[in-house]
Amino acid sequence: MQRSIDINCDMGEWETSETAQTAQCRQSRAQSDLELMSFISSCSIACGGHSGDAQSMQTTLRNAVANGLRVGAHPAYPDKIDFGRRSLDLPLDALAASLNLQISTLRAIAINEGAQLAFVKPHGALYNDMVSDRLLADTVIQTVKAIDPTLALMGLAGSYLKASCEAQGVRFIAEAFADRRYNDDGQLTPRNLPGAVRESPQAATQQIVSLLEHGSVVSINGKSIPLIADSICVHSDTPGAFEHVATINTLLHHRNIGVIAGR
Repeated sequence: MQRSIDINCDMGEWETSETAQTAQCRQSRAQSDLELMSFISSCSIACGGHSGDAQSMQTTLRNAVANGLRVGAHPAYPDKIDFGRRSLDLPLDALAASLNLQISTLRAIAINEGAQLAFVKPHGALYNDMVSDRLLADTVIQTVKAIDPTLALMGLAGSYLKASCEAQGVRFIAEAFADRRYNDDGQLTPRNLPGAVRESPQAATQQIVSLLEHGSVVSINGKSIPLIADSICVHSDTPGAFEHVATINTLLHHRNIGVIAGR
């Protein structure tokens, strides 16, 4: 019996019109996303918080649907300067309003295209902050549910987010990372530390196999951490992303592991 796993990528993270990005550059980024779609099963689309605009959302969504991908929203702190990788001390009602606008904008585009969003995956600092701030996490969960109770929340596997979502009637998709290292407490090693990113596709594939076969990953300090995941992220902005994702896909195929979107 063939095993399978959902592989997801964050996409549509183009510079917005505010940066005066050229049409040629935008087209290049869209083409890069499109090429990666052949090797994944789900994608989360930037919706204006850290990156993205109406054009990038529509183009990425259309390409994702054409490739049969499960589609989600990728909202963030409203921070295009630091690409959503800086924690912002926003009032929770202001954050909820921003997330509502981001997700609802992409959702409206999806509906207009005859598509449907399946999940919401927070980006960057917001994703990480939710793991340590329960009030923040509850605000995000409640915002997602208010927009559409059928939407799932994708978040860090092994965290309390699963229980928080279940308590509020929101489906949770536990996510692990192929190309990121973990601390001993199960949280992601900060990107600014040496070795935080697995740049070798072989190492990333081995981490996926470890998750599937042993239900664990090895931390940056060599500790085995139990981890059960529904979806595995491979970042589209990893250096050499296309070769990285293509190689992972091939190595998984050789191990008789299919890449199929989850529920």
